[in-house]
Amino acid sequence: MNSSPQIILLTGTPGVGKTTVAALLHQKGFQILSLNDFIISDGLYFGFDYIRESVIIDEEIVQKKLLNLFSTISGYLIIESHAAEIVPAEFVHHIIILRCAPKILRARLEQFRKYSKAKINENIQAEIMEECLIATQEIFPAEKIIQIDSSSSSPDEIAEKIISIIS
Repeated sequence: MNSSPQIILLTGTPGVGKTTVAALLHQKGFQILSLNDFIISDGLYFGFDYIRESVIIDEEIVQKKLLNLFSTISGYLIIESHAAEIVPAEFVHHIIILRCAPKILRARLEQFRKYSKAKINENIQAEIMEECLIATQEIFPAEKIIQIDSSSSSPDEIAEKIISIIS
């Protein structure tokens, strides 16, 4: 069994740039886990919420599967997800929350996502209400939480900021 991985959570409202930044970090040699892809590919959900247009996650089973995965990984593992609070807290070293100005976020969601207007509005409201920040603050100590504004920074600049935080 390897030593425990050092988990870096990369979280934020859909559309803030998590997946793009994670792909850049992967190109720079970091291990990346898209929690959403992991959940869907392993069938770790109860069903589909048609109103929210998302899967209904089985959090207990996701946590068990993550613990099994962690036993096979050493070094840094960056987990990209807007549901970071599912990850067992004892493994988490940093939580990076990407934020975005609502007007810019709306433009990104309208241009790059096939979301309904209701889902776009739900995500804009989540960003305004700081839902990802609040969810992480309820579980993790403040010194582990770092916010990065993706409104005017390029994905490359954000990836470099994250690398410097990890270092």
